[in-house]
Amino acid sequence: MLIAINIILGKISVGPAFAAVNFGFISLVLAGYLYGVKLTMLAAVLANLLAFTIMGSGAFSFWFVIPAAIAGATYGLLHKPSLFRIFIVNIVVVVGVSFLFNTRLIAYVYHLNYEALLTTRIFKMITSLIVQVIVTYMLLNHTAMINLKKQR
Repeated sequence: MLIAINIILGKISVGPAFAAVNFGFISLVLAGYLYGVKLTMLAAVLANLLAFTIMGSGAFSFWFVIPAAIAGATYGLLHKPSLFRIFIVNIVVVVGVSFLFNTRLIAYVYHLNYEALLTTRIFKMITSLIVQVIVTYMLLNHTAMINLKKQR
């Protein structure tokens, strides 16, 4: 179910195109909190493959499965959340994986200028980081989530 939620929320963006934030990360945060590293990494890879299969456009490249797996594994570290861990996990995913690594892959696969892509994606990275830290903290500290995890 979290994979389906990831696919749907991944298609919903808020904000102007140059700084749009999508909410696909929410399902991976929940998966990481509930299931840990391995299952969250698997969920991220499956969501990536299914999202392209169901809603994809353009040419598929397996290269983009790598950042999905890394992001999923990183979100899996939220199994035991703290404010520090939430902050670090989101920095690694948003800055390291999405902004730097994914941008490098886009430049490589589509033969584009890496530096030019970085400059166009910097505002998206900043807004995404802020939104993701706040939403992750609020979500994982909500009483319903804490009770759900206790029931498992």
